[in-house]
Amino acid sequence: MADRRTIATYCGIAGPIVSVGAIVLATIVAPSETFTWQGRALSDMGRYGAPTFPLFNGGLIAGGLLGLPFGWRLWIASRNALERVGTALLALTVAGMIGVGVFFLDHTAVYLETSLHGFAALSVFGVAPLAAWVYGTGAVLAGDGRLAVASFWLGNVHLVVWLGWVLSIGSVDTETWFAVPEFVAAVALGSWILLLAVTLRRRDDGELAAPNR
Repeated sequence: MADRRTIATYCGIAGPIVSVGAIVLATIVAPSETFTWQGRALSDMGRYGAPTFPLFNGGLIAGGLLGLPFGWRLWIASRNALERVGTALLALTVAGMIGVGVFFLDHTAVYLETSLHGFAALSVFGVAPLAAWVYGTGAVLAGDGRLAVASFWLGNVHLVVWLGWVLSIGSVDTETWFAVPEFVAAVALGSWILLLAVTLRRRDDGELAAPNR
């Protein structure tokens, strides 16, 4: 039977697949009245009353919940303080992902008078690149150059895509192609988590094989 560490590692592999997969599927089945790449945000697919409401929000919540045990696995595998700080920031990002699904657009029509959707979204898109950069710095100190470079560049994707979006449209307009940088950033985050999970899986396999050498 797989131990807790192995299960948590596989949660890190499954989480991004579930969340990004749900987003992709929602963009395919969403009617144009509720979502278009040119004129809507991804969160419009999770707006209260939208046909894709359960798919979009459910995928984010499920993917985020899978990410929590992986955060624990990454924490105990951290090799220095900076990797632990990066892991804590990643956990905050994953919690924000759950928050986006729980505090969906127009959730005030169902519960709470204050909308928390924007705060939850900011904790994902704003914290994710910082988590990658800090963890990547920790990987440098641990002598793990390839993981460090991959973490840095996947963190840079967030900065580049958002800066490119602002420059291309000339202003910050959440109704003009806003879903594009959101989606690219979501894929970058999912790719980084998947990379970390696969790296831990290989590291565990190496530790198991070591006594037999």
